[in-house]
Amino acid sequence: MTNRRRLFVSILSIIVVVSALALPFGASAAKWLQLKGKMMVPRNATEPSELRVGEFGVVIYPESMPKGGPIMLHARVAPDGAFVVQFHPERDFDAPVMMDFGTCAEVVYEGPQGNETIVTQDLDGDGEVGEIWSDHFSRYSGW
Repeated sequence: MTNRRRLFVSILSIIVVVSALALPFGASAAKWLQLKGKMMVPRNATEPSELRVGEFGVVIYPESMPKGGPIMLHARVAPDGAFVVQFHPERDFDAPVMMDFGTCAEVVYEGPQGNETIVTQDLDGDGEVGEIWSDHFSRYSGW
C-alpha cells in the first residue's frame, strides 16, 4: 500500500510541475502584438495625410478624401511576423490611397468574394516592396 501511495504522489507531483511550466509557455507563444492608430483627415486638405502604426501605414491624398474624415488602422502582429491589418471605417475613395505593409512581398485581401493575393510594389521609392494602391478600405493579412 505504501509503494502505491508513493507512486501516486510521485506521478501527481510530476503532473503538477509539468502543468505549472507548460501554462506560461503556452500563453506567451500565442501573444500577438496589438497596434492601433487614428487620425482626422482635414476637409479640403492640400497635403497628403499619413497614418503609421509600427511598420504599417496609409497615405491619404487630398483628392482621395476631399471631404475629410476619420481614418483608423488596427494591426495585429504574431511573433513569427504574420499580421492582420484592418483599415477603418469601410469606405471607397475618390482616388487611390497608398497602403504600406512594411517589406511584405504580397498581402492577402480578405474581401466578401473570398481571399485575393496582391503582389506589393515599391511605390514610395524606398527600395523595398510593401506598398499597394487601393480605392477602398478593408482587411489585409500577410502570412
